[in-house]
Amino acid sequence: MKPQLKNGIVFLIITATVLFLFNQILSNLNSTYFATGGDGLKAYYGAIYHNNYDKSYHHFNGMNHPYGENIFFTGSQPPISNTVKFIDENIIECSGYIVGIMNGMMIASIILGIFFLYLIFRRFKIPAWYSALVAIGIGLLSPQLGRLGGHFSLSWMLWIPLELYLLQLIQEKRTWQRSVIFGITTLLAGMMHLYFFMFSGFLLLFYWGNQFISKKDKLKSIFPYLHVLIQLLIPFLLIQLLMGQYDTVTDRTGFPWGFYSYRAYPGSVLLPVNKWYVPFISELGFTRKYSWEAFSYTGIIASLGFIAIILLKIISKKSKRSFSDNPYTEVWFWASAAALLFSMGIPFILGLDKLRLILGPVAQIRALGRFAWLFYYVLNIIVFIKLYEHLRTNKIRNIYKSFIYVAVIGILFFEAYDNTRVIKSLNNKIPSFTQAANTNGTYSDLPFDKNKYQAIMPLPYFHIGSESSWIEPKCGMAQKIFTASLSTGLPTNAVMLSRTSLSQTYKNIALTLTPWKTYEVLDDYQSEKPVLLMVASCDQLNENERRLIRHSSLVDSEGETKFYSLEVDSLRAIPGKYNFPARYHSVIDSIKILDKDTLAHISYVATSNETLKIKAPAKHQRIFENPVNLNPEKPVFIRFWVKNYNHDLVARTQLLVIQSKPDHQTIEEKYTDIFRNIRTIDGDWALVEIKLQPQQKSQIFKILIRNKDINGKPLYFKEFTISQLKF
Repeated sequence: MKPQLKNGIVFLIITATVLFLFNQILSNLNSTYFATGGDGLKAYYGAIYHNNYDKSYHHFNGMNHPYGENIFFTGSQPPISNTVKFIDENIIECSGYIVGIMNGMMIASIILGIFFLYLIFRRFKIPAWYSALVAIGIGLLSPQLGRLGGHFSLSWMLWIPLELYLLQLIQEKRTWQRSVIFGITTLLAGMMHLYFFMFSGFLLLFYWGNQFISKKDKLKSIFPYLHVLIQLLIPFLLIQLLMGQYDTVTDRTGFPWGFYSYRAYPGSVLLPVNKWYVPFISELGFTRKYSWEAFSYTGIIASLGFIAIILLKIISKKSKRSFSDNPYTEVWFWASAAALLFSMGIPFILGLDKLRLILGPVAQIRALGRFAWLFYYVLNIIVFIKLYEHLRTNKIRNIYKSFIYVAVIGILFFEAYDNTRVIKSLNNKIPSFTQAANTNGTYSDLPFDKNKYQAIMPLPYFHIGSESSWIEPKCGMAQKIFTASLSTGLPTNAVMLSRTSLSQTYKNIALTLTPWKTYEVLDDYQSEKPVLLMVASCDQLNENERRLIRHSSLVDSEGETKFYSLEVDSLRAIPGKYNFPARYHSVIDSIKILDKDTLAHISYVATSNETLKIKAPAKHQRIFENPVNLNPEKPVFIRFWVKNYNHDLVARTQLLVIQSKPDHQTIEEKYTDIFRNIRTIDGDWALVEIKLQPQQKSQIFKILIRNKDINGKPLYFKEFTISQLKF
């Protein structure tokens, strides 16, 4: 049988296998949602809104009103959504199928990823039957399959196998054409998500390092190194150009949260933790610290093969430097091993955290554990190749060989099938969202005239994406506000994005804090049209959100949701009407009288005219300690001001509040962060208010801080007070 025909048959088998697993989804591809909330729903919403309402290809206006956001920070798969947008505007109308296109492309990437795994095995002269079965098993066991539940850009299984296959071709014979194809792949993969670009970087670093060390390419000839320019550097520059050309924001965080929290561990890569068929492993103490981002389980066969190869290398008299005994896969292995060590936080966890802070692009990484994906694919490829070669070259009776093949592939398929159980959770329907997605702003059932308003504000409000402050969606408000936004074309000032501007973040969040002097965000509004408040019928609104409702007029109610019209002038007048600065200072003035017969003993670290300057410590350091006599039946408010709260990482400063007895014996400890306790904002200063329930009449309150990420940089505080009075 001709190789092309054989490959075609295998491709059909792979396609049929994957489509069978997704059969319940395929018939409703355009009305099925792999996620009903979180990052997944946000990705659908962003792509639909961008296609239906945005005039620009590079800017998204659906969230973060009045500013919007760069399309690359929306998680809406810009290569896909912008391609659909271009076709819809210039060739044929297709934006109404964007959900189906996104779903279909993610499923197609699984098929293509498995097929390229098959092609990799075939180029190593592995039989088609073995290559096909093993490729299907590796593909369906992939940790990327779990990303279909929300992280759509990361779920694209195509990119890593394709990068390995193209590198294999380049290793066999380096040509300009192959380098160009590799460069295009690096560009497209990087535009989908920068992690895939970094996987290319690991592979090319070790490939070219090997070329240089082995002197296959000498520095006296520059032409070989022009391939690096095509394969990696030009794609990098193009990605930076596309992401940064229209990006006017200069205050995005340089240190997203999760660098160490989401790292991998040997056990999270090599052990089947949280698997129902080996429950005892999950009971091991060391496995309990693993976050879900840490898991990149390689499978039983690959894990045992990895251990076996290492043991054989140790006891073998041959050279121990080679792992795979193949010059091609040897480069892959060391590249993936380096990526694996990096996924575990090495070298930064070895006392080199300052190096992370110096290397800007490295500090931008949120989840190190994802770098173990490259090791997953490479290790499985090497183990299954070596297994086949061992059985082929050793004198083992055919019946035993057959038994080993059946056992090994059976175990692989068992684990792969277990991994595909996640697919059952992807078949979700959201009729209201589907209807809204296909209206293009013509949905007429909402109880208001959309043309009268400039934006929608959800209450309870949510804001996720600045990496400096987290306000989670409550009462199902994310789905409700996205549906209303798609129905009307109105943007929302809520945020569920990534790397949002810090200054824009706090301007919008200030609307749900205690009003102080002005709402700065109103200066950036381009319209005087009212803001539409979309209010959930739940008990999780804070007092500031309820205040906004009191200054609005009811438009109508729809089920459990009410709509209010809030005039911009009314919003602008709120701070002056309530005069909270004067109320706050009256509390300061009467601070000594906490209760009718109780006297507080206040000792300020810094008076109202002084500012405490302290270098941000890596370990908890005390900034305030105060003994008080108080009424233990009433709550206590500890307040202080922090400067530059909207500078990167300042609001993420961790607080430890300790209540202790007069002899300093600890009664209670509370761990929190500055951003979770901001009461109001005044220029460069934010008022932090921590509410506590005292444990006894006479006690000491202590505040300690730490901030590892800005260790050594100055933090500023003033006006530390303790009170049992509200303002």
